[in-house]
Amino acid sequence: MTLKAHATVTDAPRFQPQPPDAFLRLELWSSPRKVAARFKANFGDPLPGAGRAVSMGALRVIWREPGAWMIRAPRADCEAVRLRLQTVAGPDGAVTDISGAAVRCALSGADWRILLTHGGVFDAEAPEFAPGCVAGTVVEHIAVRFDVIAWDQVDAYVAPSFAEDLFAYWASVAGDLDVRG
Repeated sequence: MTLKAHATVTDAPRFQPQPPDAFLRLELWSSPRKVAARFKANFGDPLPGAGRAVSMGALRVIWREPGAWMIRAPRADCEAVRLRLQTVAGPDGAVTDISGAAVRCALSGADWRILLTHGGVFDAEAPEFAPGCVAGTVVEHIAVRFDVIAWDQVDAYVAPSFAEDLFAYWASVAGDLDVRG
């Protein structure tokens, strides 16, 4: 006897909290062109512009707001990177260790964008939201910063105090999704 059944094929997004990294904030208040030149001379690449992020070896440099960037670095390299950034900032800015201010979660799979359309307030499915783009928004009343790593991965940054609630929300939404990759 053969039973006939219907199946739904899904490629529900997966999310995985990432190990703790060091996060440094580079904030500038004067001479942005001079600082940009010092950054390129010291790190080999320019600072990313508004709404952008770049990888520089083990570092991820993420634009946060006008005149401010967040640099994700391996914890073991934090002090060395902080000193390099302080040289870059010079008298025109400051470098602050903000490692305790965020946790990172990687969302992956062909349909991670669909997950972000639930509870959020921006168009995560826009093709312009491509690798190297960053956006800040609110998901279920929680401030989240997204950094598109690849077409099938985005990193989400959230305050540690809200991470558990956000991850639980995403788990409930992902479990209910009927998506096709």
